[in-house]
Amino acid sequence: MPLEESESLMSSLYTLLFGSPVNTGLTLLCLYLTYKLLKGNSRSSSQEKDTFKIPPPLTKHNMTLEELKKYDGKGEDGRVCLAILNKVYDVSRGYRFYGPEGPYSTFAGRDATRALATFDVNAVKEDYDDFSDLTPSQKSSVEEWEMQLSERYDFVGKLIRPGEEVEEEEVAKTESKE
Repeated sequence: MPLEESESLMSSLYTLLFGSPVNTGLTLLCLYLTYKLLKGNSRSSSQEKDTFKIPPPLTKHNMTLEELKKYDGKGEDGRVCLAILNKVYDVSRGYRFYGPEGPYSTFAGRDATRALATFDVNAVKEDYDDFSDLTPSQKSSVEEWEMQLSERYDFVGKLIRPGEEVEEEEVAKTESKE
């Protein structure tokens, strides 16, 4: 390729990538995402497993919201649990997602029903939520989320209301419906 064509091609490419603020922003975004993808893939799976050891299975039992809050991934064993539709799941295997630095960390140790139903991470409530005001569409959406969680993670028990005492036999009944 002659030198003039090469210079013309480089000039055209430079104008295309950096000719406007929008193009410059998009170019930088693409470079950043490429870097993150390559950096993320450079870790071997054994390194990731060394970083977080999955704790042994949690004994099946019902939990209050106060007990659930203990399983936010910040404890000694790093265990992460969350509730959805009054069912508690041990999502510790998904620590990258639900642990303290993960994209879904706001769900750790909490009832994620409303947030997943409304697609609003900030909708997680601190108190017990009966979520009876959800629309049919939102209920359908959260039921799909619950189905996905039940396929991937271990069911622990029911999330019980404050002051409610539920027999532990109900854990087995609820688990058998899974």
